[in-house]
Amino acid sequence: MTALDKRPSKFLKFFFKVPVWMYKIGFGGFERLVGAQWMLLTTIGRKTGKPRETMVDVMDYDKATDSYYIEVAYGQRADWYRNIQANPIFEAKVGRRKFLARAKALSTEGSADMLVKFYREKPVYTRSVMAMVGMKFNGEEDLRAMASKLLLLAVHPED
Repeated sequence: MTALDKRPSKFLKFFFKVPVWMYKIGFGGFERLVGAQWMLLTTIGRKTGKPRETMVDVMDYDKATDSYYIEVAYGQRADWYRNIQANPIFEAKVGRRKFLARAKALSTEGSADMLVKFYREKPVYTRSVMAMVGMKFNGEEDLRAMASKLLLLAVHPED
């Protein structure tokens, strides 16, 4: 079973909230100590209408298009992803930069290329994060094959 087949456990939900709390108390940027960059998303709850926060990995940033690339760890079942389907404009914060944003799904080929690039740049981190949600792979070809089952997004500022 992988992250695509089930929802996160209560422990993992708690674990995933710790970085949000760290950001809120002023420790944003600590993720750089482990070679990562995170994006704090504030979506509007599709049922409650209340702000909901989650932290996601930034896999890459394209300065030319001002786009951040992120992965939806629990795919289309992720609550925050379902929130942006209902309310497509959300708030994003990366480091000290805060902006209103919109997200667009990458193609399978684009997702495969992004996964491989991320893995080449951060192999230990990639393996660790994917193992945490039950996804194991044996190199770049496995990552390319997994891309058809994963959801990667390009997040860009809303004009």
